[in-house]
Amino acid sequence: MVKGWTGKRLRVDLTSGLTKVEEIDRTHRKRWLGGRGFNSELLYKEVGPDVDPLGPDSRLIFGVGPLTGTFAPASSRTTITAKSPLGTPEGFGDSNMGGHFGPELKFAGYDQLVIQGKSKGPVYLSIRDDEVEIKDATHLWGRKVSETDAIIKEELGDEEVHVAAIGPAGENLVRYGCIINDVSRAAARSGMGAVMGSKNLKAVAVRGTGAVEIENPEEFYEICAETRDRLKQDAVAQLLHDQGSLLLTMPANYEHGWFCWRNFQRGNHPKAHLLSGERHRDQFLAHKEGCFACPISCGRFSRITEGKYAGETTGGPEYETLTAIGPRIGLLDMNSVIHNNKLVNELGMDSCSCGGAIAWAMECWENGLISEKETGGLALEWGDADLIESLITMIASREGFGDLLAEGSFRASQILGRGEEYSISVKGHDMSQDDPRGLGFAFGIGFATGRRGGDHLQGLPCLELTGAFYPGLVEKILGTSEAEERLSTVKKPEMERYQEDLKALGDSLTQCAFTHTWSFAVQLEDMVRLLNAATGVDYSPEELLKVGGRIVHLERAFWNRLLVGKNEDKNPKRFTEEPMPDGPNKGTVFPESELIPRYYEVRGWDAETGFPLPDVLEDYGLAEVAEELAPYRKRYHEKMAKTDKAVKAKPAVESA
Repeated sequence: MVKGWTGKRLRVDLTSGLTKVEEIDRTHRKRWLGGRGFNSELLYKEVGPDVDPLGPDSRLIFGVGPLTGTFAPASSRTTITAKSPLGTPEGFGDSNMGGHFGPELKFAGYDQLVIQGKSKGPVYLSIRDDEVEIKDATHLWGRKVSETDAIIKEELGDEEVHVAAIGPAGENLVRYGCIINDVSRAAARSGMGAVMGSKNLKAVAVRGTGAVEIENPEEFYEICAETRDRLKQDAVAQLLHDQGSLLLTMPANYEHGWFCWRNFQRGNHPKAHLLSGERHRDQFLAHKEGCFACPISCGRFSRITEGKYAGETTGGPEYETLTAIGPRIGLLDMNSVIHNNKLVNELGMDSCSCGGAIAWAMECWENGLISEKETGGLALEWGDADLIESLITMIASREGFGDLLAEGSFRASQILGRGEEYSISVKGHDMSQDDPRGLGFAFGIGFATGRRGGDHLQGLPCLELTGAFYPGLVEKILGTSEAEERLSTVKKPEMERYQEDLKALGDSLTQCAFTHTWSFAVQLEDMVRLLNAATGVDYSPEELLKVGGRIVHLERAFWNRLLVGKNEDKNPKRFTEEPMPDGPNKGTVFPESELIPRYYEVRGWDAETGFPLPDVLEDYGLAEVAEELAPYRKRYHEKMAKTDKAVKAKPAVESA
């Protein structure tokens, strides 16, 4: 009997209306673990380079892991994976959400849900254990996320149903449309909501009545209790409980200098305290929320008590949302930020990409690259709260100037024919609000090379942020305490590799990063003990970490098949060529030319192309991937040579 996992995958074809349950065998489970690992493997196998991410041949994949739905601390996460509609070319995409949806899918009997095809009209998917129905959603199309959630629960007659839905943004194929479960828990990044909308799928509603079988229950629950107690006493976890991720505002601005002001033009602002976690806790916190089985309860539920938004309540905001639709676009008013956080969630959009697109437009306006001719008469002034609210609504409906911004900042710059220098993006994905000139150099490596563009969650190398809370930990892992210094280059490639592999592992089990890569109360050895006790599989720490590395290499190969490699592994020039103008890190740039080659060497990627070396892939059990990549290596060399030739010819053309 399968323990830990369910060993089942539910596949739904919206074109034919057929559903089937597939077995996930023991070898596959041990090789890919679950969650992100299961999803990335299936995406690589079933979605080739020529598949349109918004076409019927694409896949939308929900994955949970062997710890999901158990008492293991913070084992609530769900990974959603698809080819992303962002970027040029459109590449790897995934997102990860907390809440209760993932455990409910597990209780219904599934480790993975694969959705393919396209419905002729709007539908939603109802899953209750082995009862799977595709239901009409015409009456839900155009509705906000909370309305959709409430109507589906009423229709199904069950308040315990957990709903993952898109809003109008996903329906209108805003390229960074997202998926929201439990009304405010977002799978935000990479445009998963747009993929869902392209299939005419409004929502997935799940209710499970089963339980997760454990191989060694007594041992497992002892380890769970031990790690939960450790988290409750952990200093970083206590800060997260007290302030949520908003705890970052004060150190990011006043100590470290990576507070994102006006599209990263600066790394600090004298009034950043207006958006601090302390101020939110004291003046705006209605109550705290926790995901399934989480002893931290970092979630915030906010209430606005004054001004024109008085009486509004909403889940969040998280730090990235707070800064994306706050200081990144010149806004420091907490009331407006909370209101716009609710609006973005209700419309179903990634706040990072939404804020990035608006910030790009505002900086273009500031520099005379966009005028009222393009905006339809709108004046794109920094920090205009009413304008920002209007733009968010226009983007979700693709109305007027919002239609351009719905493409994301990089695509918008290509359509407009100017302003690319103000698109703070990597591989076409707008950056999260994290500046490696102050945040840390390991983060900068991940931004340049990561699977979904410039995103802090690629590796989340918090050893250079919170490592000091755990004396001796950095030295134990990396052999030197010098790597704790954020802006040191010592061992930063090794740090990023370790934390990328650990993050891939956590996303596959699935366990929240706040337990093992923000806080380090739960360490690799604990993850091994939990997994072995739950499943009966005998992993060593080295074997389990290698599974994380296998996942990272496969995701890289997905990009390589799209002819994306070394030339595309670049941070925005703002970080590498423009010194930080002021603050604690004045004069700093990210040393990309030093660190990326070192990272390639540490990771086992080719110095010329950025492709994983064949012998490295073979060592990770990916010999067939190495063979498949061979012709793409040749084509990438040809692409690089063509690019070099064009660059060399450009001055001669200009002088002529």
